[in-house]
Amino acid sequence: MPRRSIILPLLTATLLVAGAPPGHAATADTQVLLKTTRSWDGKPYPAYGRGQPQVTVLRIRIPAHSALGWHHHPVINAAYVQEGSITVEKRGEGDEPGASCSIGAGEVLPELVDQVHRGRTDAEPVTLIVFYAGTEGGEITVPDVLPAAGPPSGPAPPCRDLPKRP
Repeated sequence: MPRRSIILPLLTATLLVAGAPPGHAATADTQVLLKTTRSWDGKPYPAYGRGQPQVTVLRIRIPAHSALGWHHHPVINAAYVQEGSITVEKRGEGDEPGASCSIGAGEVLPELVDQVHRGRTDAEPVTLIVFYAGTEGGEITVPDVLPAAGPPSGPAPPCRDLPKRP
């Protein structure tokens, strides 16, 4: 009798524990890195183009002490700095002056659309992950054919510190 009285509660406890649902899995930690309707210089983004949407994601590695050629993007895009830092320079055109800003690892830059610009590195290389929201068969980067104006003078402020246009 004593043996049976011990076995029954142990068996019941074992079945209850074994049949219990597993603990909840760890929850995801979500952080918004960028949510904007404007590029880094404060200009509003244009409407999306017509056609079949196509997302392109590129990893771009730029060596230290180098500069990309002047170019523009006809589509909305954003660059995530995976490693290193970069200074982005917007070329002045007409009455509009040039501008520049710098961005480092872990930051996101809402890039310019249809404005000539380039990126340059200083003492360290940079690795960018760039997301383009284009259309199938459309260009995402167009090289500039005009001669480059001189870069903006002085050190570039952090992009996050630039005043935003209304």
